[in-house]
Amino acid sequence: MTAAILATFLFSLSAVSGKRLSHHLSGVEINFWRFLLSAFLLGAYAHTFGPGLGGGALGMFFISGIVGFGVGDYGLFRAYPILGSRLTMVMTQCLAAPIAATIEWLWLGNELSFGQVLAGTAILAGVGLALAPSETSQVDKKHWKAGIMWGLMSAFGQGFGAVLSRKAGSLVADGVTVDGLTAAYQRVLGGLTVMAILLLMRKLKIRNGGSIQTEISLTPASLKWIIALIVLNALCGPTLGVGAYQWALNVDDLPAGIVLSVVALSPLVIIPFAMKFEGERPSVRSVLGSVVAVIGVIIMTSQVAP
Repeated sequence: MTAAILATFLFSLSAVSGKRLSHHLSGVEINFWRFLLSAFLLGAYAHTFGPGLGGGALGMFFISGIVGFGVGDYGLFRAYPILGSRLTMVMTQCLAAPIAATIEWLWLGNELSFGQVLAGTAILAGVGLALAPSETSQVDKKHWKAGIMWGLMSAFGQGFGAVLSRKAGSLVADGVTVDGLTAAYQRVLGGLTVMAILLLMRKLKIRNGGSIQTEISLTPASLKWIIALIVLNALCGPTLGVGAYQWALNVDDLPAGIVLSVVALSPLVIIPFAMKFEGERPSVRSVLGSVVAVIGVIIMTSQVAP
């Protein structure tokens, strides 16, 4: 249980640091550098203690990374500056669960139980309540609809990426063990590839005089701060955060439903961080909606606990 709680805490720190980074760098740049660092750290582990790029499911894990890390995290970092870290996490963490369940139903034939349908309805209602504009909200009201779009993109990417990851697990060769960190390594390579291509396209567009987001002039002091945030974000998110998550599943041997339920608390755990570092003062309605959505996720994940 300690590992699951640690993962929740780390994911919350990753969200807050990601929100701060989003005001200095583009989503492509942030994700490229965080994925590069994470790939180096996870790769060092995978090639030393795991099968590295082996296991027989590299292709599916790679595709899962393209969808989950590439599409999902790109949407995440585009939503941060508009919705803030807390509301972005509400959308991503809570909507990913019913999206994954629906995709599994349509693709893999895993039927939804009545309880899952009710839980999904509660999640949608809670997220809608939490995201509804209010006078006290610090959401960028001018780009609110775009923030919702990016948040939905992130939730879809992470939900579909999780299903693809489960599919990859069934393709692992007999007699080979692909542990959680090795799987994360093979997945993050997919996300890194997406961001490398997008970053190259971005640089070429700038070089050719194309219209693009204005480059931010960095001082030595601000550059050190950004590097520190990237390291913090990479460690708390795709490296140590995922490591603690997989530790809870594989070493502590906790049921997946319990681990997912604990991690789903991230949108609530992040509230004091958002108040401290972003100056956010969430409304009662927003917090209530978050609580309803989180309870919905807990109910849904409990339906599939082994």
